[in-house]
Amino acid sequence: MTRKHLALAWTLFLAMLLYSSMAAALEPCHLPHLPERVECGTLEVPEDRANPAGRRITIHFARIKATAKPAAPDPLLVLAGGPGQAATDYGPLLASAFREARKRRDILLVDQRGTGRSNPLRCPMPEQEIAQGDTTAAQTALRACLAGLDADPRHFHTEAALADFEDLRRALGYRQFSLWGGSYGTRTALMYARRYPGSVRGMVLDSVAPPNARILLSSRHAQAALERLLADCAADQGCARAFPNLAQDLDAVLALPSLGPHQAEAVPQLLRGAMYSAQHASVLPYAIHAAANGRPQPMLALYDALAGWSLEGMTFGQTLSVLCAEEAPFTHAAAMRDDGAGSRFGEAYARGWRDWCSVWPAATPAADATRAVVSDVPTLLLAGGLDPVTPPENAHLAARTLRHSRVLVAAGAGHTFSGAGCAPRLIAAFLEHADPAAVDGACLAAIRRPPFVLADGQPTL
Repeated sequence: MTRKHLALAWTLFLAMLLYSSMAAALEPCHLPHLPERVECGTLEVPEDRANPAGRRITIHFARIKATAKPAAPDPLLVLAGGPGQAATDYGPLLASAFREARKRRDILLVDQRGTGRSNPLRCPMPEQEIAQGDTTAAQTALRACLAGLDADPRHFHTEAALADFEDLRRALGYRQFSLWGGSYGTRTALMYARRYPGSVRGMVLDSVAPPNARILLSSRHAQAALERLLADCAADQGCARAFPNLAQDLDAVLALPSLGPHQAEAVPQLLRGAMYSAQHASVLPYAIHAAANGRPQPMLALYDALAGWSLEGMTFGQTLSVLCAEEAPFTHAAAMRDDGAGSRFGEAYARGWRDWCSVWPAATPAADATRAVVSDVPTLLLAGGLDPVTPPENAHLAARTLRHSRVLVAAGAGHTFSGAGCAPRLIAAFLEHADPAAVDGACLAAIRRPPFVLADGQPTL
């Protein structure tokens, strides 16, 4: 054997050895918010995808078996949102969004690198100071977090995660995945289909954030959702009677120097966050009216509910590793001014992220980081008409270059609504045939904004 052949044989041997180490052992386990026992596993991958021989990290995942046998050959890989959410926390979606799909398909919940149990980049943040717009305190907290991290944040971006998912597909022996992505997870799904088109049978994208749209530039979307809220209250007999001057009440609240312990600049971000959920948004007219009349307690209770949801559900270091690599470099000052012009939300949201990213190390963006994804993969795109961050126009933008796609809009839904109304049935029907034309979305008209809360004692959160 020549030296050249010997080197080739050794290379092939090492490759086989590496592939065999990717075998993912599964064992019984339990997940949060899911009573039944499922299967959990781990997979070791390189932290730095450009240096396979370097430090390795462990990716944790769970597989929930289909309720019928035999299962379809393509499991549904669930891609979590955020960025920064862990898919293994998505147990409640199994009983809602995926209850129909699970009849025929295994469900895979993979904690993306940097989240959940996959080498999480946890960074405790000073919530009070952030609410008050204290950039220095936030940057100081981030520097302290970086000093204690057992990871290089520059390797925890979406492109690296795509390779992790592909390694897992091969390790588990699947020929293809079907994908479900929510919010940021839709971007992950689109990018995975671009990198590994042969590995994807079909995609369901709920609340679409395509790479050619900026998540951080959403003030005009939030303003449109707020105007819709004001108009819907005015058109609702009970809401209009209880809050006849809601727009003026809102202006009065926005003009307050503080709202309890929070500075006034926190109020626009509270409004934005509350409108993600149609249920939370139904409380806003009551909370705004109360605050304008000297009773900030309902608004503060809503703030606390939203803060707990966001802080508990996100791994903040991972959020930064993605946004600082894939959003902040393309969020320019002129675009921020245009996005905030004429809006009650202004530039504060995007500016805050850019300030944090100024101290957070991030990867160099991929060459196609902001390009539209061109794909023939069958795709169903879902959009909520009340969504303040990823409205239907985002779904239509993505669909322009998805040759085999269909956009379905639920006018009365907010952000990510796969578990609402007939959406679970539509998702399962699409996955069964991988044909968006076979799905009739007329039933989504039954999803309506929840009744407005009009007085103390009514159900709120």
